[in-house]
Amino acid sequence: MNPIDITAATWSYICEPGDMLAGLLRKQLGSQQALQEVQSTKNAKEILALLPEDRFLAPMFIASLTDSLECWRRRLINNQIEKAIDHIQEHRGHLMTPESKYWPKQLSDLGHGEPPALWILGEAKVLQEPLVSIVGARLASDYGIGVTRDLVRYLVERKYSIVSGGALGIDAAAHESSIASKGKTIAVMAGGIDRLYPSRNFALFRQIRLQGLLISEVAPGVAPARWRFLQRNRLIAALGQATLVIEAGYRSGSINTAGHANELERPVGAVPGPINSVRSAGCHRLIREHRAELISTPADLLELLAVEEQLEEEEFDLTSNEIRALDALQYKEQSIEEIARNSGLTIGEADSTISRLTNRSLVTRTSKGWLRP
Repeated sequence: MNPIDITAATWSYICEPGDMLAGLLRKQLGSQQALQEVQSTKNAKEILALLPEDRFLAPMFIASLTDSLECWRRRLINNQIEKAIDHIQEHRGHLMTPESKYWPKQLSDLGHGEPPALWILGEAKVLQEPLVSIVGARLASDYGIGVTRDLVRYLVERKYSIVSGGALGIDAAAHESSIASKGKTIAVMAGGIDRLYPSRNFALFRQIRLQGLLISEVAPGVAPARWRFLQRNRLIAALGQATLVIEAGYRSGSINTAGHANELERPVGAVPGPINSVRSAGCHRLIREHRAELISTPADLLELLAVEEQLEEEEFDLTSNEIRALDALQYKEQSIEEIARNSGLTIGEADSTISRLTNRSLVTRTSKGWLRP
């Protein structure tokens, strides 16, 4: 690895995710010089005096940097960075920096909180594809899992790749549905990529590495921890063009991710659920507080992404039965029996009609029937 890679790797090892003060020093002094100053014997005031603006010599900056230097230098003494680099090379992974070809430029929206590096296993170029972030409850319901699968399949058909956190429940369903639909998916880890969590998803993580990407901003060897999960969520929000919340508790990691997306001015969508469901309380909260758009159909999701599908039904020379079936759907998911009843067609007529409309991409197959996109 070249010197700049080692410098970035060292920053990712000594700092906690989202360390704004470390990001400030890297921005003002350059990553390599900033690290050299940390490795020196200079105190906080002497280092801040190197910055171009006098305001950084304010007592609050000096006190904050003094505390940070203590933490950073303690980790430098117990340096495990060479071991982390050996691990990533042994597993044929990569260390990406902002200078790397496939670095996701949207992470610069995090300002000084942009990570100095990403440790990755898998296909780096996935980071350059259109991305949608999907998060939700770990204790997901069958309803939530079904909605996730349907929406992910819909997105993959439109060439979007899926970003999530690799957790149980909605996260896992989003990754699995993307893989099953032959799409790409990215799992953002809260610990080092040798400390994948949860262990129950190890088989899924292996699949993601083959058909997508595992990434972490902390070095191998670093354990996942609660505060690292919360900081990890800002990466999920920053990577996606939009964030979709499917089932979430009133206070939860998914709400935290939505909050990061709000701060980044990324579109946020939330799927409503039963009014008495604690699993959907967070989604209802986001919608009620106008922090998310209500997503009830795939078409709502495209609207959230500011995508307009050019579907002119007249160009397809529709038959009367096809028009009746489309009118019966009215953007509501229905079985063949429901379509037949609402359109006045026989079961056989409805089945053959829906088959033709599916081939023309005028209706989409879901887990419970068909839906007009």
